[in-house]
Amino acid sequence: MKRIWVKLAFVIMTVGACAVLFSSLLSVKEMDVHFSMYADEVRNQHNQEISRVALQAYQDNQGWGAEGYHKLEAVSEVLGLHITLLDQQQQVKNEWGKRPVHTSNYSVDKIPLVSKGVMIGQLVISHDDRSAYTNLESHFQWAHKNTTLWTMGVLLILVMIISIPLARIMVRPVVQVSTAAQRVARGNLSIRVPEPRGKDEVMSLVADFNNLVQSLEHQEELRKRLTSDIAHELRTPLNTLLAQVEGMIDGIWEATPKNLESTRSEVLRLSRLVRDLDQVIQVESGSLQMRSEEVQLSQVVKEVTDSMSATFARAQVNYHLKGDHADWIQGDRQRLAQLVANLLTNACKHTPVGGEVVVTVDKPSTMVRLQVKDSGTGIDQKDIPYVFERFYRGDRSRARERGGAGLGLTIVKGIVEAHEGIISLDSRVGVGTTITILFPPKGHEIE
Repeated sequence: MKRIWVKLAFVIMTVGACAVLFSSLLSVKEMDVHFSMYADEVRNQHNQEISRVALQAYQDNQGWGAEGYHKLEAVSEVLGLHITLLDQQQQVKNEWGKRPVHTSNYSVDKIPLVSKGVMIGQLVISHDDRSAYTNLESHFQWAHKNTTLWTMGVLLILVMIISIPLARIMVRPVVQVSTAAQRVARGNLSIRVPEPRGKDEVMSLVADFNNLVQSLEHQEELRKRLTSDIAHELRTPLNTLLAQVEGMIDGIWEATPKNLESTRSEVLRLSRLVRDLDQVIQVESGSLQMRSEEVQLSQVVKEVTDSMSATFARAQVNYHLKGDHADWIQGDRQRLAQLVANLLTNACKHTPVGGEVVVTVDKPSTMVRLQVKDSGTGIDQKDIPYVFERFYRGDRSRARERGGAGLGLTIVKGIVEAHEGIISLDSRVGVGTTITILFPPKGHEIE
């Protein structure tokens, strides 16, 4: 199997060779055209010079005579031309040089001779296009073509020499990505490909590959954490249930209503965990079922906060609700209530005694806004990009103490996206956290 750099080098060589050949042929063709133009210019100059000599001889002798004929004969011999002199009546007065045998190889120029405004005759000059400049043209073209061939050969060699290392350099990042991809497939997620200089598609490919591997590495960490978290979340209630059941079997732990209620709470805890995991799977697969109805968001929030008033009172956390009656949206009332409950539960868990949670529902622009702001412990800046991922918890020990499994915000984000909304989070450690959700409104007026 051919390597990609070999194919690329072959392409560069082919393109370079075609460019050299084309430029060489174009140069030869252009030189032939210009040489023909040069030959025509020389012929015109000869015609002008011959006519000047003939007129000068005619004027010096005040007519045609032996001296003029001698000059024209000399010119004919020197230039190798056939010259015919005609008088005013177009009768041949004299001719010099060898008459052409094959007229197809000759070109004839007729030059009128005018002296003092009176036409005194005409010169008919026959140029041998085949032999007049044959030697000069052959020598010139041979020298030019020879130089072109040598130049073309040198350029082809340079193209071959340059194309191989150039192809290797251009393909090196792709080869590195391929090698790295094979190592990633074997499980090595710590590898990174050095980014090449410049801003082009290859650099973008390497950067995207590194980002992909980094994301896979992060997902692998989350997977390991997910396994650990699920094991921990399941192990605690299962161990408790096992101990209680064994105690009942051995007669150590009586099946009193109080003890059975404790067992029931552990079963409910397991049931909630399994339910949340099922919802996370539906969110990530895009199969979360949603109903569509007109919902007044402030009313849903009020119902949820009223039902959680005892929770806030037990945690000694103050909460305030600010509602707007123009906050109708299209969505699933039950899912929206679940969304609000998850947000308020998180806010209550992470707000210290005496803290405050403020829930605002309004329509400051074209979107309906739901905002939950607490004065809790806050989230570290390095954890903010990952808070919506499943089982992610910045302070794992503290989260477990408070009973969180790290699934609430993942479900919240899925519900928001299912309603075509936008969710954002702003937090500072020691100050608090603000979660803002924007929903597209439903055009509905309430009197």
